[in-house]
Amino acid sequence: MGEETEAKPKKKKKAKKKSKFTLALIVVSATFFIISAGGGLSYYMGWIHAVMGWERPQSSAQLALGKPVFFPLPEIRTDLKTNECRAPFLRAVIHVQLSPKDVSRLEDNQDLVMDGILTHLRDQERQDLVGKAGSERLRYELVQVIENKLKPIKIHTILFKELVVQ
Repeated sequence: MGEETEAKPKKKKKAKKKSKFTLALIVVSATFFIISAGGGLSYYMGWIHAVMGWERPQSSAQLALGKPVFFPLPEIRTDLKTNECRAPFLRAVIHVQLSPKDVSRLEDNQDLVMDGILTHLRDQERQDLVGKAGSERLRYELVQVIENKLKPIKIHTILFKELVVQ
């Protein structure tokens, strides 16, 4: 009986040594992970460059677009989509803002652009075009229509000189 009681404390000492070793291993691993993650983050964010005085190469691109010009399109008159006998109509005078070098391409394809605009407008309903939100949505959609017809050209915006929905 006396021998059994002495064996139990030895197991507890062995378990304590093992748990201390495991705890120390976890602390060292966590410390290593935090230091390496912090170092990687500081290098990625450029903080080490600032502390060490290293200079990063700076690059910038300058794009000379020129002053944009406005190109007037002919007056647009079209009826809008409806289920009634008497259809509402839209009258608009539009100026397209684009780069000066792209004006000749717009002039050459003006009939194609006007056809795309008229086709788009005939699919619209009156309630979709009323108000500020409607005119802004129409502006965005017409820019997309013109850019799709003149593919590589980027349109800055369009201005409505006149927009009447009746």
